[in-house]
Amino acid sequence: MCQSKLFDMYDMFVKVDDDVLYDPDHLSDVISRMDIAEHAMLGFLLLDNSNVVWPNGPIYAYSASVLRWLCSNETALNHTRGTHEDVRFGHALALNPQVQYYNADDVFNPVYHLQYRSSRMFVQFIQYGTCKNVED
Repeated sequence: MCQSKLFDMYDMFVKVDDDVLYDPDHLSDVISRMDIAEHAMLGFLLLDNSNVVWPNGPIYAYSASVLRWLCSNETALNHTRGTHEDVRFGHALALNPQVQYYNADDVFNPVYHLQYRSSRMFVQFIQYGTCKNVED
């Protein structure tokens, strides 16, 4: 992503797990209607023991300026704290004080959690629990 300079072509980047059903058009619409800062990180945000916010869950988004900064910062690119990509990403972003965090649990839930219906299948999500907000 860094070598191809995708941050010059797009405004936002979304990471979605491969086992998630979602509607890309609805996701695009939701993100386009949000009033977000230039350096934005959206997702199901958690706070770890070292007070670092990181995205958790099957989907999160970040602005092109976050990717541009990440690609230009060797320290962040080589930051390997944590075993999972979302934790490592969060710790790398913690090096940038300009990043604005948005807990988008309410925004992303309707994108994929409710249901998916097509002529071939019907899948409905049943929520078993909720995550604690970063602000709590």
